[in-house]
Amino acid sequence: MDPALPWSTMTAREQLVWAARYAALSDHSVDAVRLANQAVRTLRTYNVDNERFLGPEYEAARSGPGLTFDEFRLWYPVALKIARRHSPGAEEVDAAACQRAYDSYRQSASDFY
Repeated sequence: MDPALPWSTMTAREQLVWAARYAALSDHSVDAVRLANQAVRTLRTYNVDNERFLGPEYEAARSGPGLTFDEFRLWYPVALKIARRHSPGAEEVDAAACQRAYDSYRQSASDFY
């Protein structure tokens, strides 16, 4: 039997789809969880809510704080660790990754003005 997908990792839409599919198949409990999971996985392929993780650099660009590279370099690893529980640790974000994120931050900042 396929274990249920973790409820806490689902969006509200995914939770609704999972619950509706499960309820519709509750008479067939052996297949209900597997088919409800399959419905959520299919929904995720469509990315209808556009919920992919972009990174904290885009959130910073949206708020427009005007960070210098030195400020960004100190802030970014911590923000990344907070934003993504399963991201690399703060000590694992190397200088090149930080520079790429800063470049994205600077380029994206103009998108929000």
